[in-house]
Amino acid sequence: MKRQWMTIMAALLVLLAGCQGSDWTVSVKTTPFYKEGTASTFAVAIQKNGEPASGLEVTAIFEMANMDHGQIVAALKEGEPGLYEGQVQLPMEGEWDVLLQMKDGSEMTEKLVTLTVKRQDVAAMINGQAITAAEVKFYQTRRKIEISSAMEEIQQNERGPELTERLSYWERQLNATAEPRSALTHLIELHSMALLAEEKGYSVGQQAVDREMEKRKNQYSESKTAQTLIRQYGETAFWKQERHYVRLVLLAQNVWNDMVKQVKTEHPGMAETEVRFFAQKKYEELLVSQIDSLDIQLYLSGL
Repeated sequence: MKRQWMTIMAALLVLLAGCQGSDWTVSVKTTPFYKEGTASTFAVAIQKNGEPASGLEVTAIFEMANMDHGQIVAALKEGEPGLYEGQVQLPMEGEWDVLLQMKDGSEMTEKLVTLTVKRQDVAAMINGQAITAAEVKFYQTRRKIEISSAMEEIQQNERGPELTERLSYWERQLNATAEPRSALTHLIELHSMALLAEEKGYSVGQQAVDREMEKRKNQYSESKTAQTLIRQYGETAFWKQERHYVRLVLLAQNVWNDMVKQVKTEHPGMAETEVRFFAQKKYEELLVSQIDSLDIQLYLSGL
């Protein structure tokens, strides 16, 4: 009954707004998620008469569909023209009705949207895209594999004081993998540059991912430590995450390649080591600029 009443009221107000000659459209850009004790972003794009509607006062009233959990009210603020967003902490996953109240001067209209809110174990959000806790734990495992495999190779090929020194270094690196913040930092940087690559028009095809996956499977098969860690993680889950990771790496590689081309154009005849040095500097500057331009929210608790 409650849901029917919200629907009737929204329809009535939309009808009244239509009588005033304005055509309002709303599209959901970011759906909030459910994580206990955590607020998440809700964002909508609003148009009036086919143009982004700026300068509105927008309120979102959340109610659980077919359940009585009361109302949750969130004020939405305008960022880009016509794009309104705010934070909301929902008490559970499921289907939610959201009544959007939009005021433009003396004109008021309402729209009803329905969202499917999912439980997510989120570590961070970048422009509405989630980096999950599972992804962070995967990368921690991946780093363990890389470091353990390096240590395995060193033990096979080196002896004496140099062996002890190098193993000590890698053991410190191995211990650092237990800290999720460093893994999350790396993933934020990788996701950020992958997004930039897509903004530049780059894409990664299935065949390119397949080729890189085959290389990595062959590489891991040569290390007993890697095979053990993959089995412990769960082979199916590991390779699924690795595929996602490979796609991001290949996307970001396009941005790196652009930096190398730019340095070579600016400094023809420069030695390859110098090219890489200056390309790395440009890449890092671009990374900082890209991260500053993104909406990044962190949810580290529980990792």
